[in-house]
Amino acid sequence: MATSLDELVSLVVFARVVEARSFTGAAAALRVSKSVVSKRVSALEVRLSTRLLHRTTRQLSLTPEGGRLYEHCLRMLRAADDAADVAESESDEPRGLLRVNSPTTFSDLYMGDAVAAFVRRYPSVRVELSAKNTIIDLIVEQIDVAIRITPKLEGSSLIARRLTTTAKLVCASPGYLRERGTPETPAALSQHSCLRFSQLPAEVEWRFRRGTSYVTATVSGPIVADNSEALRRAALEGAGLIVLPVYYAAADISAGRLVPVLTDYKLDTLGIFAVYSPGRFVPRKVRAFVDFMSARFRAARWSTTPTARPLTAIPI
Repeated sequence: MATSLDELVSLVVFARVVEARSFTGAAAALRVSKSVVSKRVSALEVRLSTRLLHRTTRQLSLTPEGGRLYEHCLRMLRAADDAADVAESESDEPRGLLRVNSPTTFSDLYMGDAVAAFVRRYPSVRVELSAKNTIIDLIVEQIDVAIRITPKLEGSSLIARRLTTTAKLVCASPGYLRERGTPETPAALSQHSCLRFSQLPAEVEWRFRRGTSYVTATVSGPIVADNSEALRRAALEGAGLIVLPVYYAAADISAGRLVPVLTDYKLDTLGIFAVYSPGRFVPRKVRAFVDFMSARFRAARWSTTPTARPLTAIPI
């Protein structure tokens, strides 16, 4: 049986309820009353002869049947977005709401300025920016573009474009290097305090490349954390050596707060990628955003070591 226009509206209302996690939030997003939303969802449940949502006074949750229906609703809404984008004249500028996700630290450092510049360039686009360090499901979270920073992307159905590449550096504060000395080779790291991430084993290997040869160094140290900002601050206080990507360390290095060491040895690079859902048609707002961020981040030259103040010029 063909789906009626009234049923299509109910499906859209149901999807908005799931996204908002409340009838009130869905009503606000759709600009209708809460009672209209509730009646639409109830009518849909009667039509399908199944419960789609568990309702309590505090929260809503999907039933298994509701979860499966929501996946179909998402595909329907994505198809509608694609159709609308194709229908627009190619001469029109990018427009509409663009939902972007980025890792927290990268978002704090760069995405605010970058997004502000983007919407100045494309004033008909509105950006909703979220920051999470976990890998999210773009379909479930209704994200148009996600920024991911990783050595390489694992197999995925998503479309990925490398925006730029960032090098990684071993750094320490000037005070630490004066007290403990500067390591000249990776082997010397065994005599130093190295700050490490808690996702890694208690003793880990830092892998370096010099020319065509590789060398690994087993490192350990007094502080382990699952937060890069906590480790950076510990390094600034002289607690030890730390590995940071250039985009994160550049400001501290240029200001003399951190000093790169072992610069003749290279660590594996990180790719900064934009990922988005596949489709026959990519919305112009997505294409424009990815192109804009690629040009902006490549100009930042994060693949090279930033200029550092000489150690002797930094007061004790």
